[in-house]
Amino acid sequence: MRRISLAVVFLALASGCSQRAQDGITSSQTLEDFTLDQTSRGTPKWQLHAESAILHEETQVSGLTRPTMQFYENGKAVSRVRSQAGQVRLETHDVHLSSSVVLEVLEDHTVLYTDTLDYSSKRQRFTTQADVLIVKPEGQTRGQGMEAKPDLSEIRIFRQKSVIKEGGA
Repeated sequence: MRRISLAVVFLALASGCSQRAQDGITSSQTLEDFTLDQTSRGTPKWQLHAESAILHEETQVSGLTRPTMQFYENGKAVSRVRSQAGQVRLETHDVHLSSSVVLEVLEDHTVLYTDTLDYSSKRQRFTTQADVLIVKPEGQTRGQGMEAKPDLSEIRIFRQKSVIKEGGA
């Protein structure tokens, strides 16, 4: 069974730092050094960290400043993604990353570049409709639109164009 550790969020909401919306004013609060973890039977699946998060209680969406996510397999970090901005839906734990998104696969040094990237916590997949560039030691692939596992071990790129380096595999 999946367990999400939201201690930071729940403590902040329970602390009474913000007031309920009155007269159409939305309530929100800002958390510095925000972290959200997802584990399965005590083993980390991913960790989301942001310099700050603005929690909007009515929409259950948090705006993120300079978010990073690290993904794990069998307790070992396999990939890391970062961007300038993002959002996380507190009910589903789905994440939207935007502005200079870079995903790095730690083992084989594959790097994905795009403008926006969405992570579905339920499906455990990244998707985007934006242009993508994937750089590997043996070449690069460009496309528009993509669906992939966080470690890029399974990836489907739409409208793609590949460039293979001379002497590459």
